[in-house]
Amino acid sequence: MLLLEFRSFLFDGLLNTLLLSLVMILGGTLFAILFAAGLSLPSRWLSRPVFLIVECLRDIPLMVTVLLVYFILPHIGISLNPFWSSALSVSVWGGANGAHIIRAGLAAVPRGQSETVQAFGLSGWKGLLLVVVPQAMPVILPPYISLVTGLVQASSLGAVLGVNELLRSAQVLIEQTTIARGGSPAYLVYGAILVVYFVLCWAIAFVGRRLEAHFAKPYRRDRPSIDRGKDPSQVLVPTVPLDVRT
Repeated sequence: MLLLEFRSFLFDGLLNTLLLSLVMILGGTLFAILFAAGLSLPSRWLSRPVFLIVECLRDIPLMVTVLLVYFILPHIGISLNPFWSSALSVSVWGGANGAHIIRAGLAAVPRGQSETVQAFGLSGWKGLLLVVVPQAMPVILPPYISLVTGLVQASSLGAVLGVNELLRSAQVLIEQTTIARGGSPAYLVYGAILVVYFVLCWAIAFVGRRLEAHFAKPYRRDRPSIDRGKDPSQVLVPTVPLDVRT
């Protein structure tokens, strides 16, 4: 079988795809935090330029951003190879989209929580990480997991710049096989690539659902019901987060 014959070649492409996706996820998260912090600045003179940058990155097609980073940066003295060029372009795009997700999640936390943090004497970043962010995670996680799967799928754009990732490996395999043996195995190879990307995105979605359930656990409101003949003392009381307002 063709896929088994060239399994080592395709496996190298898969490893590069996983590495590129990991770099894009980490880079996109870093840019998302930086952009969200910039959008939350109290001064409009500081937050407005960040807002314009974020909106430009969101509105420009991702393919155009990839090509601009690859061909424009060398003219200003920044030369990146195809791997890091595609990683940077997709990361800033993911950061621009993730910034609004993070900002919306933090804004969903009641203002009284921040006041409570200050009342207990926690510093700004400690109160943010220990109190505010855990409460914002149920709002942040669902759309952010979708963004992460989008970043994994966007790693295939590296093939446009010549990155030897999974899609590029598939293209090379199809071209060489068609020339050497005749007949195109495109349906077989691209079908296998589709299954691989589906499995990767499904695994991310599965982990995301687990994380959502973990962070949403303190906020569940189960209705207690007393069955006939059951001791009322055995009825579980729902766990509700304590919202202390000062």
